Amino acid sequence: MWRCPTCGQTFVTRGMPHSCEVLDLDDHFSGSEPNVRATFDALLEVVRRLGPVTVNPTKSRISLQARMRFAAVERPRRRHLNAHLVLTRPIASPRFTRVEFLAPYYHVHHLRLQAPEEVDEELSDWLAEAYEVGLQRHVTDPAWTKVRGPAGAPRSP
Repeated sequence: MWRCPTCGQTFVTRGMPHSCEVLDLDDHFSGSEPNVRATFDALLEVVRRLGPVTVNPTKSRISLQARMRFAAVERPRRRHLNAHLVLTRPIASPRFTRVEFLAPYYHVHHLRLQAPEEVDEELSDWLAEAYEVGLQRHVTDPAWTKVRGPAGAPRSP
């Protein structure tokens, strides 16, 4: 792991681009309605039950990291969160506003959250899978599903 000498954030790869402007977590929610913070706290509670997690509140987002970053929320809006989670396969769900492919086999699933109740069993299952990606299980487990290419591409072991 490489630690940025300026801000102290850790990364799997040396010199990863990032914002060194680290903020206090509470500052992110200063312009948001209380349900927005409650929604984030519900999300964080699910993730913390999975294992150790580092919360990185920077200028533009709050990222969640196991070994690598596996989920994040953009700077909170007044009434909602724009969140994403990283998987190694695309999931088709109306809950996702878009799924972005990043080579070689990462699929960033974007969704909008407005209430703590939306952090339900389905989202918890996706977060558990993303947490395993954050631990880099997809690198060490040859049976881990990885889809190389955008949605609809054939799966590879």
